[in-house]
Amino acid sequence: MPTGSSENLIIGFDSNEDAAVYRITDETALVQTADYITPMTDDPYLFGQLAAANALSDIYAMGAKPITAINLCNFPGEGIPNEIFSEILNGGASKVLESGAVTVGGHTIKDDELKYGLSVSGIVHPDKVVRNSSIEIGDSLILSKPVGTGVLFNGVKKGALESKWLDRAVQRNVVLNKKASELMLKYDANACTDLTGFGLLGHLNEMVSSNDLSMEINALSVPYFEKAIETSEQGYKPGMSKDTMRSLEKSVSFDSTVSEAYQWLLVDPQTSGGLIISIPEERTDDLLKELKSDDSPEAAIIGKVTEPGHTAIIVVSK
Repeated sequence: MPTGSSENLIIGFDSNEDAAVYRITDETALVQTADYITPMTDDPYLFGQLAAANALSDIYAMGAKPITAINLCNFPGEGIPNEIFSEILNGGASKVLESGAVTVGGHTIKDDELKYGLSVSGIVHPDKVVRNSSIEIGDSLILSKPVGTGVLFNGVKKGALESKWLDRAVQRNVVLNKKASELMLKYDANACTDLTGFGLLGHLNEMVSSNDLSMEINALSVPYFEKAIETSEQGYKPGMSKDTMRSLEKSVSFDSTVSEAYQWLLVDPQTSGGLIISIPEERTDDLLKELKSDDSPEAAIIGKVTEPGHTAIIVVSK
C-alpha cells in the first residue's frame, strides 16, 4: 500500500511502534493513533471508559501527552435505546477529560456489531519519543497492570465464571496509563509499549524483534487478575490467543516447568492493559516503588533483557 513519505515523519506505518509521530516544529511532534473495541461489559458507561482508556494508552506508551480525541462509533441502527449510546459516549468523555485532552468531534456508522473507540492526537518533543524497540541489555522489564482479561471474558461468555470477576478486571483497566507514563519518563526508561491484543509475549516480541537481543520472562512474576489462572487451567482461552501462540512459535521457548495454563495467559489478549517498561536495572527499584505507591499497586518486575539466546524470548518459572 503506498503510504507517501516525508522528512518530518519520525515514526510511520512501516514499524511496530504504538503510534505514528510527525514533526511539526523543532520542539513539537504530533502523535496519532486510533483504536476501538467491542463490549467486554454490560455496563455501557464502563464500556465507554474502557474503550477510551484503551485508545489513549498508545499515546502514553510513546511518552506523549494526549490533546484531542474524536469518537469512533459503530452503532446498530435498531434494537438498542439511544440512552445506551449516550452512556457509552459519556463514559468515553470522562476518560478523555481525565487525560487532559478535549473531545473535538466524532463519526458514526450503522453496524450490526456495536463498537466504540477513539482517534487520539497527542504531542511530544521530537527528541523525547519513547519507542518500544529501544531496549538495552540488562534492562529490567516492568509490567504495570495484571493480565487475564481475555480468559476471564471467555469464561464469563461460556457461563463458567461469575461476571463479577471480569467486572473487577475491567474496573482496574479503566485506570489510565497516564501516571505510569509520567513515572516512566521521570526515571528515563529506555523503551515502552502498552499491553493490548497480542498478549504479553506478543508485545514483548515486538519490542525485541528489531534487536539482536533476547528476553527472559518469569511466568510466576507476572501479575494476574484474580480467577485468571483457574479459568485458564479450565481451558477457556480466547481464539486470538491461539493465533498469537502460533505466530510466536519460532520466537518463544518455554521451560518445561511453565504450565500450559501460564503459557496461555502470557498470550492472553488485553484491553487497556498496563505499560511494559524497559528500564536500566539501577533505576528499576525507584520506579517500581513509585508505581506501587501510586495507581499501579500490582506493578512487578517480570523479566530482563539479555544477550541473544536460542529464541528471542525465553519463559521460565522460578
